[in-house]
Amino acid sequence: MAGLVWAGSGAKTPGMHPLTLRSATRADVPRLVALNAAAYPELLADGVVFDAAQLLAHGHVFPEGQIVAEENGLIIGAIATLIVGSSAALQPHAWTDVTSFGTFACHDPRGDTLYLADVYADPAAHGRGVGPALYGALFDLCRRKNLRRVVAGGRLWGYHEVSSELSPAAYVDEVVRGVRRDRVLTSQLRAGFSVRAVLEGYLEDWRSAGFATHLVWENPGLVVREQRTSGLPIES
Repeated sequence: MAGLVWAGSGAKTPGMHPLTLRSATRADVPRLVALNAAAYPELLADGVVFDAAQLLAHGHVFPEGQIVAEENGLIIGAIATLIVGSSAALQPHAWTDVTSFGTFACHDPRGDTLYLADVYADPAAHGRGVGPALYGALFDLCRRKNLRRVVAGGRLWGYHEVSSELSPAAYVDEVVRGVRRDRVLTSQLRAGFSVRAVLEGYLEDWRSAGFATHLVWENPGLVVREQRTSGLPIES
């Protein structure tokens, strides 16, 4: 549900404190529950907004993949990730399937793909650089784990406005070409993602009519070693 609905410019304003990025802890869960609900008020009824049990499960299965952004000691944004295999990440999928209904029970430390299940921020923190900071932390994690790529599904936030006029693919094409702006997809393209395809039935969401972009960021720093016994390349 990669759907940060704005992209901070990264420019600091007078009185702004620098952002601190760190791994989430159990003590952060109440704040993260509140932030997730504030970021996605229109999705609360559909049961896909993270609750405390889900967030605790994330921290249990993949603690380093749950990252928060703090400003002056207050959490104002976060990302939730898990590792999956290419077969799961690159084929058409729904958010509930690839995240095990938001529990991350399907996290596979032997996988080669970092999956961005969610990125969210305090709506009051608009313009403070939270978006770029979180996406930067996401790509840094992929490099550090030496994974092949980051994959995400990005709901088409503004598609409901033109759904009677454009197909989802045509809408995405216009956003990619810069003819149209989408509050989610435009920020993801700026961050460095590429659109692989359009996913149907990704998420129950009236804004996107269930459509999402299949987003990919390939790790340019992937290190591959040669396996001595067979001569086949393996990831380090």
